[in-house]
Amino acid sequence: MVAAALVVALVALIARGRVGGGATALRLVRGGAAVYAAIVVVLTTLAVVSQLTLDTIEVALPVQTFWPVLPEGVEMTPGGDARIVGGGFTETLSSESGLGMGARALLAAGTLVQGLTQLAVTAAVFLIAHRLLAGEPFRPVVRKAVLLAAAALIGGGILWQVCTGIGEFMAANEVLGAVGWSWDESLGIDDPTVLMPEPRLGITIQFWPIFTGFALAAVAAAFRYGEALERDTAGLV
Repeated sequence: MVAAALVVALVALIARGRVGGGATALRLVRGGAAVYAAIVVVLTTLAVVSQLTLDTIEVALPVQTFWPVLPEGVEMTPGGDARIVGGGFTETLSSESGLGMGARALLAAGTLVQGLTQLAVTAAVFLIAHRLLAGEPFRPVVRKAVLLAAAALIGGGILWQVCTGIGEFMAANEVLGAVGWSWDESLGIDDPTVLMPEPRLGITIQFWPIFTGFALAAVAAAFRYGEALERDTAGLV
């Protein structure tokens, strides 16, 4: 979101003709984009490798709404007047070992796509700042970079959430799934499944990457208009 906002702000600077006085700011933006890209590459690589190779990884497990049930005969003395009357946990963040390669591969794919999406947007910001400093903002390569960033946000934004959601669901099934139960009747429980949460498919699509991608597509259209205007101006000169 920050990178997309920088793209829009730079286009606004172009439209108002204030680029010349902001060379220092543009150098900071360009340098910041390069540093951020390097950080994304390192962190994404480390995350993908760890998800594929380490025995124990951290996973958010989506579960059906759950609240612990006390066994019969157990009484709890509340510490205040507040009471829970509904709802419960829908996700638990935990470290898991022994996950199958299918879940690991989907989690790693989601991480990789997310990292590549961030790199596409960061590359567009870097290129815009670089071309502005060179005095040539309206070049086809800049417009194509912004279009690529828009496509990455729209497509990658959906893909990484789907991959991560399915991978977490598979991990939840492996950790929490059960094929049978045995328990001591002295516990006073008729159905032991109430003691454990049930896995659920927790794919939640956030729409901000899609809307941001559409905004960048509009920015790319503005660059196309700028290219045509620059050609017309050059022809007059």
